[in-house]
Amino acid sequence: MIRYIETIKNVSLFNILSDDELKLVAKIAIIKHIPKGYTVFQEGERGDALYIIVKGKVKVSLYDDEGREYILDFIGKDGFFGELSLLDDLPRSANIITTEECEFLVLKRDNFLKLLMENPEITINILKVMAKRLRAADERIKGLAFFSVEGRVLKYLIDIGERTGIKIKNHIIIENGPTQIEIASSCGCSRETVSRMIKNLSKKGILTVRKRHYTLYTGHLTF
Repeated sequence: MIRYIETIKNVSLFNILSDDELKLVAKIAIIKHIPKGYTVFQEGERGDALYIIVKGKVKVSLYDDEGREYILDFIGKDGFFGELSLLDDLPRSANIITTEECEFLVLKRDNFLKLLMENPEITINILKVMAKRLRAADERIKGLAFFSVEGRVLKYLIDIGERTGIKIKNHIIIENGPTQIEIASSCGCSRETVSRMIKNLSKKGILTVRKRHYTLYTGHLTF
């Protein structure tokens, strides 16, 4: 498992750890290969593991009472998920489904808690990451509550661009970005509405779209 140390180091949860501490994490990890379209776990299931994505991508989603899916996020290489249930032993808070063939490093709860108790530096780092995620979730909730649909779509694309896009002066370029259905699920509206909002943003000179290639002009935007 030592060959996965660099992968573990790239994960924000562990990137400030020393090489010796990273080796301790690597020793308790196991490898899993999962096909595309596989449900890793469902909302409400008991959580007992943290997953680190070595290869591939997953979507994080919830379903309403009528079976409509709402996509909360996409997580790719060097991302991780499952840390909440790993620490509090409560049911999973969302569904995780692979959108590509995936390879995971899996840290089981019992082994991980033992590692945390023996290494307080790792515990402190996890608390910092969780606080950062909570702040991001608060910002997303504010966006859904106070922004117009057009504003939600724009902010969603900007958030993706800030994480994975290419920044050139006042422009953000997103290659192989989300589909309109994915945008709609994340912004709480229909695909038809997303299509209209994209056309509006294009007319305003804020957004250019070619298939799934998005270019955002951010020169005069404020949130």
